[in-house]
Amino acid sequence: MIRNILIGLLGLLLLACGSDDAVSTSADDNIEAWLDTMNISASRDNDTGIYYYSDILNPSGASVSSGSVAAFYYTLSDLNGNVIASHQRANGDSLIFKVGASAIYPVGIDAIISVMRVGETYNFILPPEQAYQDLTSGAINPNLIAHLQIELVGVHNETDLFAQESVDIQQYIDDNYLDSLELNPIDSTELFSSSGIIYKRLRAGTGALPTNGDTIIVDYTGRFLDDSSFGSDSGFEWVFGSNEPRELLSAFEFGVSLMQTGEQALFLIPSSQGYRESALVIPGFITNDLIEDGIIPDYVSTIPPYQSLIFEITRVD
Repeated sequence: MIRNILIGLLGLLLLACGSDDAVSTSADDNIEAWLDTMNISASRDNDTGIYYYSDILNPSGASVSSGSVAAFYYTLSDLNGNVIASHQRANGDSLIFKVGASAIYPVGIDAIISVMRVGETYNFILPPEQAYQDLTSGAINPNLIAHLQIELVGVHNETDLFAQESVDIQQYIDDNYLDSLELNPIDSTELFSSSGIIYKRLRAGTGALPTNGDTIIVDYTGRFLDDSSFGSDSGFEWVFGSNEPRELLSAFEFGVSLMQTGEQALFLIPSSQGYRESALVIPGFITNDLIEDGIIPDYVSTIPPYQSLIFEITRVD
């Protein structure tokens, strides 16, 4: 996608590739020229260089603050009006991310969304360094000046989200009759109540529990509470307690710490003990590119923000 705001300004944009300072200066020139052409009055955030203006205001709406969880819909375009990606009500539930936690890409949105209130629609014009400048795949032009229109539909307290997850997990237990199975009914002891992790033994094993330094091998499947799968592996092997050959989710290893060889078990893990806010990528189709560039962790490709996880694990070592 080539950045060509106006024919007369194309040369300015191409000159912007020389350095970060040049990109920023040229972006300001191009944005201000576009605003003038469109007869739009916008404010500029001096810290980020992001320009913004409102379509719909709602002064009585709840405000966004660091640590809150914003729910929104969006349309991403270039300054010619070409839509790159969009997520609206027709596409499903609103997207969410934790504000102030570096949990969204492009990074500029994290810095500027605090100007909004629930019920408002704003337009944000992001210079390349606040948008896609560090994306090397070519999926989006790194010199793109991004026009991101956001409709803010909710602001949530993270604690309330965790509380709702507990309700949803209990509903899953009830719907699937997990507390009525004969072998090792759902445990509500102190061991699990403090963390919210639920452990259900499905088949007994034999032998000792894992200790640090043991080589552990498991088969597992992972899914969400709607029973859709997010991954599986057969013969997954690591050195217990070492994070080798790669770092593990601590709740996963905690669950395996309770298992004997041959045991099969089910673990229900709330996001507070899992990937919490994870991260949100706009647009979603560049997620794997960002992972390959080392900009975001690989779990972001499969685990959305605030998702309870189910692991069905068989220890085979």
